Amino acid sequence: MAVDGLRGPRAHAVHEPWARWARERLAGVEGLDALLARLEGPAKPADLLPVPDVRAPDLEAELRTVPPAEADVIRRCHAAVVAPHWKRITAVLEADIAARAATLAAHGVEAVFTELHPEVTWADGELVLHRKPEHRVDLAEHGLVLCPSAFCWPKAWIALDPVGQGVLRYPARGIGTLWEDRDVPQDLSALLGRTRAGLLTLLAAPRSTTDLASALRVTPGAVSQHVAVLRAARLVTTRREGRHVLHMRTARADVLLE
Repeated sequence: MAVDGLRGPRAHAVHEPWARWARERLAGVEGLDALLARLEGPAKPADLLPVPDVRAPDLEAELRTVPPAEADVIRRCHAAVVAPHWKRITAVLEADIAARAATLAAHGVEAVFTELHPEVTWADGELVLHRKPEHRVDLAEHGLVLCPSAFCWPKAWIALDPVGQGVLRYPARGIGTLWEDRDVPQDLSALLGRTRAGLLTLLAAPRSTTDLASALRVTPGAVSQHVAVLRAARLVTTRREGRHVLHMRTARADVLLE
């Protein structure tokens, strides 16, 4: 989906900062033309978009059904334009999963689909993706996997002819914050110190301790100490989701940054 978004002269607006950086790096990838040819048209090959069978499959798991030569091209593309940002992307995807799980637990499945995407509706037990031409997908009781994506924006995508579980891919929450240049306000730095001000600026979308440490070029231990101070001041909240700990600024912090 990342490569597909770079095919035209302009990427979708939300990814344009990344696209300006990525196009030059992608241009020298050997075998790229063959991959681009397979991505032509509105439907994408199913073998390039396997249904995830675990929470966070790695690249090699995703490539297990792809012919070796084509898999090598995808590895080179990934290394060139996705891997340098992967920790940042993963933090956004994990935050989306945590938010959807919380909505499901608190309000049920209908609430999840209501907030998922403008093209998606749920009524009388039927999930509808409003897209032309019309196409009915029979899941044959195999179930449906919801898969947040960094690069499918602005559309939601459905597997048209699943042989097992179906999959609905949708833009993860917080994608618009991925490529922002975050200038730390000087007055906030004077009040809180530059690192804590930088943390609050970054936490417009949920992020892990490791991701924050990488972005601020400090140690994870330093991030934990600063987050603890901000949490005590009710400027940051922290949620554990499996092995991941995600931080996000509070409404009180949003007011402070206005």
